[in-house]
Amino acid sequence: MALYFAPEGVAVVAPLPGGRHRIVATVDEAPEHPTVAGIQALLDARGPRAHRSMVTGLVWSSRFRVHHRLADHYRAGRLFLAGDAAHVHSPAGGQGMNTGIQDALNLAGKLTAVLRDGAPETVLDEYEAERRPVAEEVVAFTHKMTKIATVGNSPLRVLRNTALRALDWIPAVHHTMAMNLSELATADRH
Repeated sequence: MALYFAPEGVAVVAPLPGGRHRIVATVDEAPEHPTVAGIQALLDARGPRAHRSMVTGLVWSSRFRVHHRLADHYRAGRLFLAGDAAHVHSPAGGQGMNTGIQDALNLAGKLTAVLRDGAPETVLDEYEAERRPVAEEVVAFTHKMTKIATVGNSPLRVLRNTALRALDWIPAVHHTMAMNLSELATADRH
């Protein structure tokens, strides 16, 4: 995956199987269905400089608006929320699937304890107490990442780009980001 912080804005180019790529870019007024020409213009303005990328076709394109939401409660009687039903946030950092899987594993363990092993039903109340704080951290973290990635055309954008290029040289930053993005930094606490 390549992340480009150009003066015009952010662009992400992520390779997919079969020689295809997912391209994500921040655009103030994005069309509902981006075209080949529009995506090519984005890559020309924001993408790799040494080796120009060529867009030859589209399999699918859309406009996406970022939302950050967190359910007030994860349980109402026999109804439980997990994953995207419990928390919605920016895809920055790719944490949605990890968080949802961790929700499901946590809830499955508690349901097993109650239904199969005879634990008191109050064990099910621990699910929200354990998982909601993790989701709060993820929502806050992805919100910050989104704000940093989408800073407007200002001196802040130049500062961001310069700082990120400098931080890219520090191995500890790579490790910390990897641990946060994978949620391994919080997994053993919850």
